[in-house]
Amino acid sequence: MKGIVLPLAITLAVQALTSMAMIAPSVLAPVAAAELGVSPQGIGWFVALEYLFAMLSGLACGALIGRFGPVRVCQISVCVAAAGLAVGTGAVLPVVFAAAGLIGSGYGLVNPVSSHMLASAAPPHMRSLIFSIKQTGVPLGGALAGALVPPLVLALSWRWSAVAVALLCLLLALVIQPARAADAAAQRATGTGSAADFFAPLAMVLANPPVLELAIVSMIFGSAQLALIAYFVSYLNLELGYGLVAAGLIYSSAHAAGIVGRITWGAVADRWLSPRSMLGLLGVMMALSGMGVAGFSADWPLSAVILVSALFGASAVGWNGVYLAEVARLAPPGRVGAITGGTQFLTFIGALAAPPLFGFVVALTGNYGKAYLVFCLLPALAGLRLLLSAHRA
Repeated sequence: MKGIVLPLAITLAVQALTSMAMIAPSVLAPVAAAELGVSPQGIGWFVALEYLFAMLSGLACGALIGRFGPVRVCQISVCVAAAGLAVGTGAVLPVVFAAAGLIGSGYGLVNPVSSHMLASAAPPHMRSLIFSIKQTGVPLGGALAGALVPPLVLALSWRWSAVAVALLCLLLALVIQPARAADAAAQRATGTGSAADFFAPLAMVLANPPVLELAIVSMIFGSAQLALIAYFVSYLNLELGYGLVAAGLIYSSAHAAGIVGRITWGAVADRWLSPRSMLGLLGVMMALSGMGVAGFSADWPLSAVILVSALFGASAVGWNGVYLAEVARLAPPGRVGAITGGTQFLTFIGALAAPPLFGFVVALTGNYGKAYLVFCLLPALAGLRLLLSAHRA
């Protein structure tokens, strides 16, 4: 287990801060949107652009690992995300969209490089758990954004809140620098990373039916996850009347449940259920809890809102670790980082499409709850498909 501690610590920290950088604009949206002269629903386009660039940088990650080594790629990811947050404070729409591209580019590197670092170090009987612990960085980043950013906005401004998150990212790049020296040998061993291989990760996924099926499921699950990430604060604040801080804390509770869920689901997938069965159950769970979220009203007691939000977060934010561990298991030897980048390309199609589609449904119906109901349908079908195929196997 000693050999896994350092790579797990590095990848978990990088995942948490890049996730916080991705999610912070959604928490800032109710305040920043008015200054930019756009509706809060416009955050969907910002998030979609983040994921578009994340898709592309994920494909390039295999080449970057070969050229610079995995720890350097981790540093690049947090520094690029920090640059995006800083640029976004310009509060001019073209500059804000450039910020989305930078934040997304940094975020897109994290899963491929993390899988590369963890696949060889994680004991096979603990692979789902190790990957799930690392993936707790996503809800941890969301919880940090929900808990810390609203008070910063009230105490300072939304611009200085973005700068504070950027400084945390830069600090992490400095903290992990000592691990860079030990990374040199791994860098030489991974090859040159030719740019001609940019689309090779995607081709590997398309040629591997079991991996392709998982990637399609992840695209569906990712859309439900982004519906929570991008719009939940606005839903609670603008439609249900919760104050910004209260909405942020409820949002944090959903992400905190995602942290517990990721570890729990990873342990269950290692010990009692196959990864496919576990993912199938999570698809059904996120559909049912998402329906509960769709039914929120101002009359609901706060405890019930927190409970249903936590169930939604535990499933819609909690599935990724089991999924990534299974992709790593199915990957060709030595190609874990590359094939993870390829599957992530498809995963992020769901993340790319979900925010603007969700915003469109909200604009069409005038109701966030109805949009959450619409986004519950596909996860239910995907979950049932996985459960049936796992049972037949």
